[in-house]
Amino acid sequence: MTARLSWSALLLVVAAIHFASGWQGALPALVFAAAALLAFACVPLVRWQRVPTGLTMFGILVLALVGGYWVARDSAETSDPVNVLLDLVPRVLTAARPAPATPELLLPGALLTFAVALAAAVSVAGKGRSLLAPVVGVAVLYTCTALLTAGRADRHGLVALALVALIALGWLLVDRLEAGGRVLLGLPAVPVAVVALLATLLPTGDAFEPRELVEPPVTDLGVAGPLPQLAAWANLGDAELFRVKGPERAVRLVALSDYSGAAWRAASLYGPLGAVAAPDLPPGTRVEEAEIEVTIGGLTGSWVPTVGRPTSVTLDAAVVDPDSGSLVLPDELSPGLRYRTRGVVDVPDDTDLLDATVPAGGQSRRYLALPGLPFSLAEYARQIVRNARTPYERAVAIEQVVKIGRTPDARAPVGSSYARLERFLFGDPGEPGANAGTAEQFASAFAVLGRAVGLPTRVVVGFQPAAGEERVVRGSDATAWPEVYFSGWGWVPFDPLTGTSSGGSSAAAKREVLNRLASITATPTTTALSAPPPFVPPSQAPDARASAAPSRQWVGLLVSASIPVLVVFALGMLRTGRRLRLRRAGAAGAWDHVLDLLLLSGRTPHRDRTAPDIARDLALDPAMRLAALADRAAFAPDRPPVPLAGRPPAGATFAAGPPDPAEAWRLARQVHAGLRKIVPWHRRLFWAVDPRPLWRR
Repeated sequence: MTARLSWSALLLVVAAIHFASGWQGALPALVFAAAALLAFACVPLVRWQRVPTGLTMFGILVLALVGGYWVARDSAETSDPVNVLLDLVPRVLTAARPAPATPELLLPGALLTFAVALAAAVSVAGKGRSLLAPVVGVAVLYTCTALLTAGRADRHGLVALALVALIALGWLLVDRLEAGGRVLLGLPAVPVAVVALLATLLPTGDAFEPRELVEPPVTDLGVAGPLPQLAAWANLGDAELFRVKGPERAVRLVALSDYSGAAWRAASLYGPLGAVAAPDLPPGTRVEEAEIEVTIGGLTGSWVPTVGRPTSVTLDAAVVDPDSGSLVLPDELSPGLRYRTRGVVDVPDDTDLLDATVPAGGQSRRYLALPGLPFSLAEYARQIVRNARTPYERAVAIEQVVKIGRTPDARAPVGSSYARLERFLFGDPGEPGANAGTAEQFASAFAVLGRAVGLPTRVVVGFQPAAGEERVVRGSDATAWPEVYFSGWGWVPFDPLTGTSSGGSSAAAKREVLNRLASITATPTTTALSAPPPFVPPSQAPDARASAAPSRQWVGLLVSASIPVLVVFALGMLRTGRRLRLRRAGAAGAWDHVLDLLLLSGRTPHRDRTAPDIARDLALDPAMRLAALADRAAFAPDRPPVPLAGRPPAGATFAAGPPDPAEAWRLARQVHAGLRKIVPWHRRLFWAVDPRPLWRR
């Protein structure tokens, strides 16, 4: 028994540690492993003879749920215990991926691990001492891990191989050695064959994503974009804003996609990282992953510096805009704040961009919107790209024209309205802001001119720090650059301020394009400077919390309702399989079926009773006849039958050979019908799915 329990506990602990990969840090692994061991420690209590096993397990699980409610109630939006518990799983599915190791997010994983381990421990320590229950528990935890991590927890299948090896070892040695029997070398092939079959049949693409069933909580923050702060940061000069450790890539603060003609607006609706919907424009097919460590210094505001499209961050409260990948904190950044973030950057080759296309309309409509575009800007853009053949050539031509003849000036007037851009592009010498501006005007002019000729664009505010192992980001490093979206290759940065960009196409590729173009200069149409259009405030966002709560409760109710249905279905299938095995055993199997019925009806006979004695106690004629057939099948299968009255009647003849299985099972059905008449209805209610016959030897 000790070897059996130790092997089962080892299996569940390994699966629990693997399950913890869906959460951040090492704490979840310790918590889940402890939950599995605690379940095995409850075995003596469950086996206490004074209380039925089922009632004890029910009490333990109720206590676990009550403890879970007390842990999660302070962070829940409601005080109703049922709703608090139902909301546990949706909260994990709407948290960042991997989920932060907070008590309320660790709770559903710990409860699931405890329940699975408890069921496996009771099955192993019970009368049946089943070696199948731990394997089922491991399969449940491994499947939940795959769903929670989108298959990233065991990409190469190493954990699955380790679990299969442990299962094979247990099935090969534990049961046979404890029973003193021979070792079946072919038995480990069973789990290996099952895993191989599943690997062959299960789809590898378009995997099921449980997070799609839950509407994530959306926060309406309405944080102002930091684009107007570029001039203020530039005036800080060498003042330290934060420090960065990691790859030498541009640090992003926010990507601005919505342009009203007067200003660039940041998104207002944000959700947990990893739980939000996919971006409106899909990422590119060629990407690189980078991870940085950031230590905040003098940087203020709520925007969180990151790299590329963030995939994880160690800040529990950070939320993200799914379309732009901009991270924001509900509270202000504080000096000394340290975190790690990982992001994905699109890195197409020069050859990829030469013939790349751009999407037209549809989901890219917001990146082409130019409400009230003045004729002067539209005509200027058309003249710039008149010799360009591809979207990439149009982008390179606009970058070059915006850069030529214009001077960066930190003291230039701020703003990115049409009027400010016309002054920046067409202003007469001596006018404030004519042919001079900050990175805001350079990036905005590129983005507006690009949209005017069909290029989906946006403006990114970030930093270009100097190279080094630990880069100090200063106020003078603050900048902005435009990005163009190319179908299949994602967002590609350009830099009309200097002509180069971090992560964009190479200078050599741009030079080849410029050499091919016969003329890249253009004369803008002479027109009066347009007045800026009125600022259109963003429409009020719907209250997403109200719509998300019913969705999360619906998923919790669905999961809670499906668990007992699946359990009943599994028990019914196991009972059906047992009956089929007994039917193949003939008369002996028919008598075993009667013993199962006696167990279910609360009439379990003592082990030292013989089949005829048990049949006489029932006082059912079919039971007595079936007991005689079972005795004959067990002890004298080749001899003719002897009547229950003793001597055979004169002239009677009996054929030698084993009893007829059909006759034996006909009698078993008659015994079944007789028992149903004398057993109370409440005992017969769950006969078809009662698991007790599965444990009877």
